[in-house]
Amino acid sequence: MKFSKPLALLTPLFLSFPAFSTSVSQNENLTKQVFSQSNTSTQQQNNTQTLTENKWSEWGLTERDWQQYETVMKHGARGIWTPNIDPLTALGVEATTEEERQRYARLLAKKEFERTEKEIAFQIAYTQAFNELYPNILPFNVGDSQIQSGNIRRIIYFTRINDCQECGRDMMKLLNYAGDTQVDIYVVDSRKDDNKIRDWALANHINVEKVKKRQITLNHDLNLSWAKYAKGKMPVAFGIDGEGQWINLTY
Repeated sequence: MKFSKPLALLTPLFLSFPAFSTSVSQNENLTKQVFSQSNTSTQQQNNTQTLTENKWSEWGLTERDWQQYETVMKHGARGIWTPNIDPLTALGVEATTEEERQRYARLLAKKEFERTEKEIAFQIAYTQAFNELYPNILPFNVGDSQIQSGNIRRIIYFTRINDCQECGRDMMKLLNYAGDTQVDIYVVDSRKDDNKIRDWALANHINVEKVKKRQITLNHDLNLSWAKYAKGKMPVAFGIDGEGQWINLTY
């Protein structure tokens, strides 16, 4: 009987342990949640920073270049005149020094070269796949076709600079008929000389604004696509419809 009182005093202390344990567990869970949220926030910030950096690195630009581009498009007339212009062209036409202008021109030339190479390579792959799947059907119609609004999505035009008196007149005729349809011009004898194509375009009065907007593109025929598709005809134009089929155009 002498020990009953001390035991009675100890009982509340033992009963209090579960409550203390629950409190500690809750604190641990709260700490884990805080750390988890912190890690998630840090990861999101890192992802955002990576995406932002990819914006300018994709074009070969620096962060300072990109800030200048955003300033030009948001606060300058360029954003109103040509709102969908690419960063390199925007910076190039608004450059204040010849050094800057040349730098952006070189970056754009490389970017356009990469784009053209990819598109032609894919078009060749598409044609090969089409021939394998449908060996008895040509990827373009046998007969000629007039350019119809809404039917032709894009025009591929092969021409040359030298030894073709009719090429200049034919191209002007095509561009007049094309209207707002995108025209990709491939020069077969440019020998990768950008200046030669530039001088040729100026001499033939190709619309500079359409070139800036990529409505007309000027390209080297690096993969000899002309020999593959045109079968020796020069100049020649193909329309690409919504299904990717090549149509031999008359205009």
